[in-house]
Amino acid sequence: MTKNFLIFLGFIILAYIVIFYENFTVILSGIAIFLIGMFFMQDGFKQLSGGILEKLLQKFTSNTFYAIATGFFSTSVVQSSTIITLVVISFLSAELLTLVQGIGIIFGSNLGSTTTAWIVSSLGVDVKISKYAFPMIVFGVILRFTKTNGLKGSGNVLLGLGFIFLGIAYMKDGFDVMKESIDLASFAMEGYLGIIIYILIGIFVTVVIQSSAATLAIVITALNADSISYLNALALAIGANVGTTLTAILASFTSNENSKRVAFVHFTFNIISAIFVTIFIFQFQILVDFLSPYLGISNNNYGMKLALFHTMFSAVGIILLTPFIKQLVSISEKLIKKKVSAASKPKYLLKSNLDVPDVAVVSIRKEIINLYENCQKAMLHALNLHTTNLTKESLNAQLAKELTIIDTNIDEIYQTNIKNLYSEIIEYSSFAQENMLDFHHTEIGDLKRSAALIIEVLKDTRDIQKNVNFYLKSKNEYIKEEYNILRKEIAEILIDINTLSTIETDIEQLTQLQVIKTTLAENDLASSEEIGALIREDKIKATMATSYMNDSATGYSIQKKLVEVATILFINNNLLKEIGEQKHETK
Repeated sequence: MTKNFLIFLGFIILAYIVIFYENFTVILSGIAIFLIGMFFMQDGFKQLSGGILEKLLQKFTSNTFYAIATGFFSTSVVQSSTIITLVVISFLSAELLTLVQGIGIIFGSNLGSTTTAWIVSSLGVDVKISKYAFPMIVFGVILRFTKTNGLKGSGNVLLGLGFIFLGIAYMKDGFDVMKESIDLASFAMEGYLGIIIYILIGIFVTVVIQSSAATLAIVITALNADSISYLNALALAIGANVGTTLTAILASFTSNENSKRVAFVHFTFNIISAIFVTIFIFQFQILVDFLSPYLGISNNNYGMKLALFHTMFSAVGIILLTPFIKQLVSISEKLIKKKVSAASKPKYLLKSNLDVPDVAVVSIRKEIINLYENCQKAMLHALNLHTTNLTKESLNAQLAKELTIIDTNIDEIYQTNIKNLYSEIIEYSSFAQENMLDFHHTEIGDLKRSAALIIEVLKDTRDIQKNVNFYLKSKNEYIKEEYNILRKEIAEILIDINTLSTIETDIEQLTQLQVIKTTLAENDLASSEEIGALIREDKIKATMATSYMNDSATGYSIQKKLVEVATILFINNNLLKEIGEQKHETK
């Protein structure tokens, strides 16, 4: 209750800010557009997976040195560490990169971002990022309407980048007033106190304007106007490096645990680098002054000196932390744990049971039944059927009512509830098989097969879900009826299997199984005959017919797999063997 009240209060406050504070509205709009861009980009990379993209990533990030080099060169070309960081986070969300590879790229990206500082210091380039956004969005939309999956993925990536660019532009515009009111000279002071204050200012300014390059441009301007000391300018550069990590943290909110971990490591990288460089800032100042003449930088060219200092800052971070990447990964994994729902936690896989093969087999069987029950619920919800006290009578009552769509994302359910449980079952089964006899191995092999079939059935249901939802809303009553029949057939098989699981005697179980198999055969035959009649009578369009024929085939496959699962999980194996042997003898 308290949580709901706080959420409601938050919305009220947000609405007030949006209505009465224009600058904040622009900023919040920018954040919203930015996050939408992240979603599009992640989806795009998922669509591109399985091809050239993975090969390139594997080739160029196969070790830490290559990963750092990839981060450096890509950021140097793109001229934005922010964009490269966002791409890395998207890759991690799509599971195209390992966490170690992602961290390596981020390290290199930090160094690559210094090329921007060199350009800003030498040319004073002020790039309007928004001008790149709209072409990306336009071409992204065009590509999304193509038929090729790779092009659709590319379209989503372009849309994502376009929205990210646009979001950043909006955030910058919203902070323009604040940016213009920043008077760096008013904070001028000497010593370590001044250094710390200017580091904090650098962090704040970079967070506000969403660009370390823009912060450096402000610093260079202030230096040229003799508004701040050279030392305080170096402190501002340190703050700019720390502040730029906010974008990665913001982007990680929409992503998985690895993305949050790489954002944490990115922040840690810049914090440790900042602490080290701050402690030895006077020595770094002397080193910059010493190296400048050898690089053709004049003594009063503070912009170039800042760029050199910026480069040294990132290089020091790489030197200090690259040997400890594995440790950073370990720390990030401990701090940012994978969210595991209660449904995804195993109930029966006790380590103590591994020592007793028979008990271990029972534990695995029970856990797979638990997996089956979780998947069954998701399947029925995907078909817009409620699971509470589901019987054939209540099923008919649901089918007779007006359709209510149950919002069910099977991919999300799989990732949050099913995947971890399935992985635990497979891992436990592998350990259990170490000290088992052959007949135990065979039984566990069958059980693992049933678990794999359950996952297949869930994904098959996902494949027909879209058409089920679409055609159940159709004005064509004939196609609507066919899809209702398909829902009914799958649901009734599930109900019959649930009945099978409650029967105690072997003979009754076999009888029920035979009933299920007979129903399955009848469903397949009836479906084929019915759709053929509807086509001949021109009661449904050809597109409807082909969609239903594909979905009907998938539906039959679902039912067939479910019967196999039920046979493995609920039927006495020894009895099945006896029956099989008797049949063989009579032939």
